[in-house]
Amino acid sequence: MQTYFLTSDFPNGFPEAFITALKQTIVRQEHFVFAASSFDKAEVNEKYARKIMDMFAAAGFHFQTLTILDDRLPLAQIDQVLEQAGVIWLAGGDTLAQHASFERIGLREKLKKTTAVLIGMSAGAINMGDQIVLARHELDNVPELTQYHGLGLVPMNLEPHFNLASAQHREEIRQASRIAPILALCDDAFVQVTGGKIQIVGEYQIFDETRNKNS
Repeated sequence: MQTYFLTSDFPNGFPEAFITALKQTIVRQEHFVFAASSFDKAEVNEKYARKIMDMFAAAGFHFQTLTILDDRLPLAQIDQVLEQAGVIWLAGGDTLAQHASFERIGLREKLKKTTAVLIGMSAGAINMGDQIVLARHELDNVPELTQYHGLGLVPMNLEPHFNLASAQHREEIRQASRIAPILALCDDAFVQVTGGKIQIVGEYQIFDETRNKNS
């Protein structure tokens, strides 16, 4: 069974609960794929890919190869890279820019061919959803409430960094949840989805105003 993880952020490295879950699910450490958020920012992508690899190394994982999925990777090589991957990391960053890049390369269909463990952080976790409802958040380049078709990996809408959200953004999340429920995840928490079973570890809050959408 394929496993998906949705995360917010790990400011101090992977917590023990997350490391334990990774050790129970990652069986191949040959190839690691880092799917960027901004495909045109090579230096930024290199920096954050290395940071994530260092966090894995600190947790006892040592991958043989790292491939960064951004504009430098030829389209003709993407399918093979994804099929060989043991872990695919969907990076944080600009959520809508990442979605546009994923759409451009047809990532939703391509991921159907992989058996890798998929892990999304922040923007990457948001884009793992199917029918995505994204709350307005101007500081994150989301000027208005937005709906779109995501990667279709998990049956949920996620809002990361909830512990850092302002009162105004919490209200924006509540308003967005009139369309569909939203799982607001705090940093250091994560969601594991295996075989349709959903487990949430850490602090979170569920917003669901669907019954009040006409009020």
